[in-house]
Amino acid sequence: MDYSALRIPTASSNQIVLLILVVIGVGVVFFIATWATGKKRKPQGKAPGASWHTFYQIAKTRGLTKEETDLLRRLIQTQGLGRPNLIFTSVTILDSSIQRAIRRLSMQEIRGESKDDLINTYYRIRNKITMNKGARALANTRAVPIDAKIRIGLEKHGFFIVTVNRNEPEYLGVSVPVLPPDKTVPWNRQKVKCWYWRENDAGYLFESKVINIIATGGLQTICLRHTDKVSRVQKRTYPRKNVRLPVVYSRVRVVEEGGKKRAFVEKKETHWGTIVDISVGGLSVETAVPFDRNSYVRIEFELKEDFKVVGFGKVKRIERNPSRKTWFMHIQFTKIDKKYRNEIFAVLYNYQIL
Repeated sequence: MDYSALRIPTASSNQIVLLILVVIGVGVVFFIATWATGKKRKPQGKAPGASWHTFYQIAKTRGLTKEETDLLRRLIQTQGLGRPNLIFTSVTILDSSIQRAIRRLSMQEIRGESKDDLINTYYRIRNKITMNKGARALANTRAVPIDAKIRIGLEKHGFFIVTVNRNEPEYLGVSVPVLPPDKTVPWNRQKVKCWYWRENDAGYLFESKVINIIATGGLQTICLRHTDKVSRVQKRTYPRKNVRLPVVYSRVRVVEEGGKKRAFVEKKETHWGTIVDISVGGLSVETAVPFDRNSYVRIEFELKEDFKVVGFGKVKRIERNPSRKTWFMHIQFTKIDKKYRNEIFAVLYNYQIL
């Protein structure tokens, strides 16, 4: 065999120089590409400009003003959130951020701007973000969740607050309300009018019929026929919460003197009642002595231990409840301090009350 044919020829000096130049050229190109990529990359934890642009667009769709959006951005930057847009999609992140901001404010001396004003702004931001998600309207009663509270009314028997305990393909099951010892209601085959408030959305009205009453595991259930005829009748500005709080309310007379209106509290027309639900915008009071619609009232109650809330409102609507021989006054606040509004916000959102 001729081994000389397999011998690798020795590279010339020109070939070696050319190879070195190629290697150096590839290295330079790689260095430039790496440097350019690193220059474009933002430091970790800081949102790129495009993200802040999207952030402002989303804030606008949620109804936030420019001032509120700027305040929310400062909050995000202070807390070092790397993805600012999550504040609009995660209620957990939103609540955690606002709670920390409020806690920090409570320990600071604020100059030039009221601490209550700042805290109230944070709560309003939270409310706008959660109340403007554009949730789809309730299409039928099959979408009502378990544990939801529903008010059902029967002609000549009044209305009752019940809890959804079952939602089957054939029926919507609700609890049997507790009645006074001398009170009975013939539920079976009765037509009922129902009202349901869906959190962060609106109120819904629908009519149904009791098709059966069943008992499983010692628990009685009223079976309501499902319906697709559900009306979205009331979209609230603020969420509300069911409570049971004693309240003292008095009639307020508004008179005009010298071209100016003055309000006088009629202490002789002072009565006790029970707050059954509350919102930053108003409350509902169950009482045996209701005031007429459009009456002005002074309200006083303890929201928590040793924290008395005083405000003024106007009776927007009254309803009679024959089952308890009482009335419900739905009152809209006309004047209430921000510190009281902030405490009501804290109750509505289950925040730690500071």
